[in-house]
Amino acid sequence: MSRPANVLIVMSDEQSWDTMGCTGNRAARTPHLDALRDEAASFDRCYTPFPLCCPSRASLWTGLMPRHHGVLGNWRPIDPALRESGFARAFSRSGYHTIYCGKWHVPGTTPAAMGWEEATAIPAIVDGQDRGRYIDAYRRYAAGLGYRLDPASMENLTVADVARARRPGGKPFGTAEIALDHYLETWQTGQFLEALDRRPRDRPWLAACSFNAPHFPMIVPAPYDRLIDRDAVELPPSLASGPGTKPREVRESRYARDFADLDEGDWTELIALYLGLCALVDAQLGRIAQYLRDQREWDRTIVVFTSDHGDMMGSHGLMEKGHLLHYEQDLRVPLMIRHPGERASSTGELVSVCDIGPTLAELAGVGWGAGTDGVSQAALLGGRSQHSPRQWVTAETMLRDGEPGGHGEPFRAGDWTPGRDSLNLSVRTGTARYIYRSHDEDELYLLDADPHEQVNRVTDPACQPVRRECRALLAREIRDCFPEVARQLGPVPAGQDREGRSR
Repeated sequence: MSRPANVLIVMSDEQSWDTMGCTGNRAARTPHLDALRDEAASFDRCYTPFPLCCPSRASLWTGLMPRHHGVLGNWRPIDPALRESGFARAFSRSGYHTIYCGKWHVPGTTPAAMGWEEATAIPAIVDGQDRGRYIDAYRRYAAGLGYRLDPASMENLTVADVARARRPGGKPFGTAEIALDHYLETWQTGQFLEALDRRPRDRPWLAACSFNAPHFPMIVPAPYDRLIDRDAVELPPSLASGPGTKPREVRESRYARDFADLDEGDWTELIALYLGLCALVDAQLGRIAQYLRDQREWDRTIVVFTSDHGDMMGSHGLMEKGHLLHYEQDLRVPLMIRHPGERASSTGELVSVCDIGPTLAELAGVGWGAGTDGVSQAALLGGRSQHSPRQWVTAETMLRDGEPGGHGEPFRAGDWTPGRDSLNLSVRTGTARYIYRSHDEDELYLLDADPHEQVNRVTDPACQPVRRECRALLAREIRDCFPEVARQLGPVPAGQDREGRSR
């Protein structure tokens, strides 16, 4: 397999796997992603290790599970020993020019520290927190055009946007005041293309463009606010049953409470606007692809599209993402890798976001990946192999004293205290998902018969062998950092390494 010169990573925020036409969504309008899938290896069962922005992004760039990098909640800083780690640094050492543009959201470090030589449109640190889309340069740009951005809004909402959302009877969605030509994603793509224009012409490049959309709030610029045919929107099958069958911590959470008053019409509108933002990201991918074709770089470039995590978007009557939500809609993300030297392919093998860095390093011939939790999935490209090195994937979330955020030192796994802190873990095998909750009841779903995770089989006598197997897999995965919990989960199965790799 020949090695192309360049690597492009386009990343959305909070985009579930099933939000594209090429993954079967009848309402989606994603022609550029659909075309990319026709040329790429599509990893149709890729999962995030933590359904929240900062921990997942730290895992993407370091190849480490959250318990190993210390970002165990939004704004928990990365382990100081890892501030200058990551695969971008390995690419830079190998002679690549590296460019990062957009949402960073890895607290405790910077793109420059992690090997990105040029960084643009990077969010500001506000009150000690990297707030994702609060980009000073963009806010100055919008203000210069006459828009009045609310100074208290981290989401670049205008004063009019905020007033509309807060009016009596208002809904948590609507049309943005800022026009499409000046909207954040449009502006950011321009910044990214300008950075590519500045690249040295005698070096290959690694470039990442990280968008904020379709992250909430669903305040969407025209015409993307009306682009999606509402009649084509399919409500999640689990919406009708709602969160009532879920564990107490889920059904009493804000993810359920804040959206309990939405009716089916509201959910249809909300999902349509979410898909509108997905279409906006798709259009930016189209702009970048056209630039590379015009530059005659497209056929010399590995192209990756992925997201950090999904959004519940009405599944079980829930919204958003977070510590409690170890469900398919939140954990399963798109991943496509287009290699010019490989034919298009698709696989249902299990893959983790932690695997992206090792895979790209192998494809580019860059030495990196030793000591990571990720494994290279390069052999799955083009269908050269039918099997992933993994037999399962896991996700892990923690709260310290009931809180996901924090400043100062990273939340090291060894600091976790039973009773005070909560730990939620999940394992996804080829046929089942098991969720361990330290402060609530466990869950077990048999996904072949119950793909929408509506029937908890954890107490079913016939399912106890599956439950024991899943608990043992989790025990093997976490015993290095949570030995006490691993002992509670049960004996570790022989013949398998951590991260689901066969020995």
